[in-house]
Amino acid sequence: MAKEFLNELIRSVVPGDRLCLLPIARVQIDDPAWLSRSMVIFPPASLSPEWLRVVGWPERDYQRTLGSNSNGTALQGDDLHWSKSGATRIDLPEFFASALLALPLRLDWNAFLTPASHEMHLEMLASAMASAETIMDLVRFELCNPWTPQTLPGRAGLLQESGFCAGLFYAPEDHESYIIAGEILTHQVIAGIGLDVTGPLKVTPPGNGEIGSIAAHALRMYSEALEAANETSRFVQLMSLIEFLAAPDEYVQMKKAKQMIARQIARDRADYDEIMQDFLYLSSEGGSSKGPKCGLRHNIVHCGKRLEDLADKTERIAVFKRLARYIGSIIEELLDHSDEDWDAIETLRSVAMAELGLTGGQAS
Repeated sequence: MAKEFLNELIRSVVPGDRLCLLPIARVQIDDPAWLSRSMVIFPPASLSPEWLRVVGWPERDYQRTLGSNSNGTALQGDDLHWSKSGATRIDLPEFFASALLALPLRLDWNAFLTPASHEMHLEMLASAMASAETIMDLVRFELCNPWTPQTLPGRAGLLQESGFCAGLFYAPEDHESYIIAGEILTHQVIAGIGLDVTGPLKVTPPGNGEIGSIAAHALRMYSEALEAANETSRFVQLMSLIEFLAAPDEYVQMKKAKQMIARQIARDRADYDEIMQDFLYLSSEGGSSKGPKCGLRHNIVHCGKRLEDLADKTERIAVFKRLARYIGSIIEELLDHSDEDWDAIETLRSVAMAELGLTGGQAS
C-alpha cells in the first residue's frame, strides 16, 4: 500500500519539481493517508530507501569525507558543505524508521547538488519544512486544542531522537535522492505521546486571496500558541491572535477588537452580550477606584502574574475552551472566504451587526 501511495505522489510531481520526504515525530498512524491534495503521511518503516534510490545521506557522507580523512586535510568546496550534513551521522534506518511526510516542491536542483554553503542547504530544508507545516497547521487546527498539549504532533522535519532536522529530496527524472540534515529548530514538544491521525482526514489549504494569506498566518500563530511552553504563554499568544483576527492590517485596542470578534461569531444578542462580558474578564475589567484592575491578561502582562495562579485548573480549561471557540469560529470563516479580499469579512461583520440589532454606540 505504501508503495502505491508513493508512486501516485511521484506521478503528480510536475516536471522540474522534486519530491521531499520529511520525518515527523509524535504521530500515531497505521496506514498511509493523504493529509491534503498534495501531501501524504507514511507510517514508520513503511517506505524503503531502495524505492527512492538514495545515493547520498549523512552517515555515508561522513564515512566518505570526515571518517576517511585521517590525514587531516582541510575539506573544501562541495565536500565541505555536504560534510556538515554528514556530521549529524543520520543513517538510512534511522530516517526511514520515522513517520514521514511527503510532498512535491519547487527546488533549484543544481544549487542543491552544488550548494554555495551548508547554510544554503539548511535554507532549502527550512523552506520544505515550512511548506509541510502549512498543512500541519491545519491538522493541528482540526485535531488539537489549547487545553491538551499532550496530543500535539512534532514539527515537520525534526528527527526526534537525533535532535536534528532532516529531509530527503528526490528527483523523479533521475530516480535518485539525497538526504541533508542540520540544526534548524531550537525546541520541541515533549509532553504526552502525540497525535493519533488514524482515520480519514484531508485538509484543504487556504485559497490565494487576501483572506487566504491572513488565514494561513492565523493558523501558524495558533500552532505556535498550542506549542507554548506553559499555559500563561499560551493564553497571552491566543489573546494576541484574537487582536490579529480582529484587524490584521492595523493595531486596534482590545475594546474595539472584542466588538469585531463578538459581532462576527455571536449566535444572537444574548450570546453577543455574554462574549463582551467575558472579554472583560479575559483582558481587563475595572476594579475599585483605589484598587487594581481585574482581568486575566492585565494581571499577566502588567502585574507579572501567572495564569496558573489566577485561576484553578478547571477554570483555565474553561477559559481555553472559550478562546478556542472565538478563534476557531473566525478562522473557519476565513477559510471559507480564503479566495476573497478582506472587504468580504467587513461585509459579514456589518451584516451581523445589523442582525444583532447593534448600532455604533451599542457595540461597546
